Amino acid sequence: MGSGKEPWLAFSEPLGAWLAQAGFNLLTGGGQGVMLAVARAFAGVPGRAGRSIGILPTQADPVAGFVPLDGYPHPFVDIPVLTPLPRREPGAAPDTINRNYVNVLSSDLIVALPGGPGTAEEIALAQRWRKPLVCFGPDGAFRSLAADAVCTSSLDDVIRFIDDALAAEQAQAAR
Repeated sequence: MGSGKEPWLAFSEPLGAWLAQAGFNLLTGGGQGVMLAVARAFAGVPGRAGRSIGILPTQADPVAGFVPLDGYPHPFVDIPVLTPLPRREPGAAPDTINRNYVNVLSSDLIVALPGGPGTAEEIALAQRWRKPLVCFGPDGAFRSLAADAVCTSSLDDVIRFIDDALAAEQAQAAR
């Protein structure tokens, strides 16, 4: 999760490459910025096992039903998922259903990079539904967004968080 405008390359590229090398699938909103940068790095890993999944905003189409909005998906989405749900619109009422709900509810855990209102909503939804959440970006980037969240500027910390969260999930499932 992260900005649809700013790519935050120092964070998104190493994260995408590591996720692919570790064999994970990648779920993004299929747009530009962080979503494109992390997916490009993910797709660039030779022999990767995981797939890049894009949860796409759409518009109604009289023939096809729904089609992706212009600019979606970026070229590094392997599996496009068209939802009849909009992007998060600024000024929308709280709890207005949008594709951010699908992004969060479909994820085993959330790695959030810096972003705008959509990313802030995804962080809030992850916290609300107790999804494991780690915020990854420069120091101070999440000060106003992620109360109670684990925040780091270190990929090694993100990797440890993911390993620990998945181990806890497996232990819980074994009970």
